[in-house]
Amino acid sequence: MYLNLLRAVELAPQGAGWYSFSMKVENILRKVVLAGIFLIPFIPFIVSSSLFFPFITGKNFAFRIIVEIIFGGWLGLMLYNPAYRPRFSWLLAAIASFVGIIALADIFGENPLKSIWSNFERMEGLVTLVHLFMYFLVVGTVLNTEKLWTRFLNTSVAVSGLLGIYGLFQLWGFITINQGGVRLDATFGNATYLAIYMLFHVFITALLLMRFKGDRIVRHLYIGIMALQVMMIYFTATRGAILGLLGGVIFAGLLVAIFEREQKTLRKTAIGAVVAVLLVVGGFFAIKNTEFAKGSPVLGRFTNLSLSSGTVDARFQIWGLAIEGVKERPLLGWGQENFNFVFNKYYKPELYKQEQWFDRTHNIVFDWLIAGGILGFLAYLAIALATLFYLWRPRNTFLSIPEKSVITGLLAGYGFHNLFVFDNIISYILYFTVMAFVCFSYRESIKPEVGEVETKTLGTDITSRVYVPIIVVITIMALYLVNGKPILTAHALLRAIATQPGSAEQIESFKKAFSYDTFGNQEAAEQLAQISTRIAANRFDIEVKQQYLSLTETEMQKVVDRVPNDARTQLFFGTVFDSFSQYAKAQPHLVRANELSPKKPTILYQLGFNAFNRGDTAGGLGIFKEAYELAPESKDGAIYYAVGAVNSGDRALLEDILIPTFGSIIVDSDHLVQAYFNNGMLHEVLAVWRLRVEEDPNNPQKRLGLAAAYLELGQRQNTIAELEKMIELDPNYKAQGEYLIREIRAGRNP
Repeated sequence: MYLNLLRAVELAPQGAGWYSFSMKVENILRKVVLAGIFLIPFIPFIVSSSLFFPFITGKNFAFRIIVEIIFGGWLGLMLYNPAYRPRFSWLLAAIASFVGIIALADIFGENPLKSIWSNFERMEGLVTLVHLFMYFLVVGTVLNTEKLWTRFLNTSVAVSGLLGIYGLFQLWGFITINQGGVRLDATFGNATYLAIYMLFHVFITALLLMRFKGDRIVRHLYIGIMALQVMMIYFTATRGAILGLLGGVIFAGLLVAIFEREQKTLRKTAIGAVVAVLLVVGGFFAIKNTEFAKGSPVLGRFTNLSLSSGTVDARFQIWGLAIEGVKERPLLGWGQENFNFVFNKYYKPELYKQEQWFDRTHNIVFDWLIAGGILGFLAYLAIALATLFYLWRPRNTFLSIPEKSVITGLLAGYGFHNLFVFDNIISYILYFTVMAFVCFSYRESIKPEVGEVETKTLGTDITSRVYVPIIVVITIMALYLVNGKPILTAHALLRAIATQPGSAEQIESFKKAFSYDTFGNQEAAEQLAQISTRIAANRFDIEVKQQYLSLTETEMQKVVDRVPNDARTQLFFGTVFDSFSQYAKAQPHLVRANELSPKKPTILYQLGFNAFNRGDTAGGLGIFKEAYELAPESKDGAIYYAVGAVNSGDRALLEDILIPTFGSIIVDSDHLVQAYFNNGMLHEVLAVWRLRVEEDPNNPQKRLGLAAAYLELGQRQNTIAELEKMIELDPNYKAQGEYLIREIRAGRNP
């Protein structure tokens, strides 16, 4: 019946009135699509304080929503007007191939759900790649005139100027820097993200400046905005972006100097820019070891930059782990968002000082080799090569040599920056924008040579009556499924985290977050696990603790069942059971975590404590010894091994462990103090608390701890003296302190 309806609609006569209506619909669709496109540059302003990861989720959801709407409108436009249909290009083919290969890698990867949807912290995955491809298709066909492109790029540059002003207010102290410290981050919440955003716009502004032929005031405005953008990059103190900017300028300048033959003044200017950059670099090396350079928040980050520095050395080691992962899965890799599996499996104990749960290699080459294997990386590389091919092809006469050089410098700077960090949604958007512009520039150049444009189109009546409504329904469904439910999850999760721990409201908020059943469930489960661990360690009613344990066990079990090979999840699950003294339940999860990441001391520490709590003293000591021997230079390893020695009653071993590292067995460690106390080594407990008070004599909490240590040893007068000192330091402790003093003087142990 449906096919008969379509056939009847196709055969129906197209009256002038219906044609006029269809033209109006087409015009409305075009305006909607253009409005959405011109909203994209404003996305960096979005900070969704009501969502989990407010600097990430808001921007990403906004991009997805806008793209889904404009893509739906674009589909309608294509049906009405063949001029909006994409034409074949090798760049389009490269992007499509890349998305297709990564889709296969994600589907057959280690954790397909996360590969496809990512998480709130990153908001990438296949879903983002598909949206970027959709964005490329729409922008590349709807922005089909030089005037539209100029307006769009000018809009983006204007927004960058406003964000630069925002950054100035951060620099001057009027607005708080979100990530703390002195590195500007504007509305990105991350200095690195702001840096790459400004890096793109320095070159985009330079391109617009070159193409602008009007009033001198506007040219000065461009120059002023560029200066502000460069200033922002500098004060983000992002080494990769700063080096990328310098390298991009040198690269662009050299291209102009080599290939530009007509504009001699511009050629000299390019050579001057290269020389100026080299002088800046040389000047830095001249002052590198001065107090001025070392005392600068920005320059200081470069003075200690060497291949042997901690950060750089860690990066090299992480890249080594990535190589092992590529060897294991060379063709299609592990899928997006799955580097954590490689990191855990091939973890080196020497990384104990670094973040324990890396999810990125901090290198674009290794990131895509891990995500998509050799095929995925080659497809990614093909995108860049195709962009350069269409940019520098002689038939591209829309852009001059200097303009091509500026875009090439941008790509070079962006590529260099990505050798040390990773993309975010804004840098992705800008990269795909540049590619779409390059495609447009080539198409504009060959317009006279293009054959007759395809004019065949569906009947306007069937398009308006059937296909447009279908597109509208599908778009609405996508908006809800792709964005609506995850947004509700992110909102409920943030509310749960912000709610008073132990309250019924918090439990209900977590249940609400889980009820939407989205990709955010794993993050929600991990957040709940961490809160439950703290609940177990504090004074809450047994009913409250049981509620948290029950919900955590249910939700963490779902995550473990779905992703059984995630060492982080297994460790979190085991730690929750440990914190609730359910050591037998905790053991298999901790053992599994250790199997998945056998050389990670942090897992062994938890496994060791679990063994002691189960009464397996010999087993616990052996585990702590193993962790210590993996990284003997680690002070944490020494402390945990010492805890094992104390629990085993081996004082000689205790001294052999601690004295070479700390010079004494009196070490400021909560774990060690607890072990001393549990094993009756009260004089050692007292000595540690004395050490703490000596280091921070005006801290009332430490005075209270010292008082408790004196009381355990029966030194009541010293206990009272410390309590009186505590009250003197902070009168808020008066009621508590005086009560304790009365009880002690009465001969009781409060």
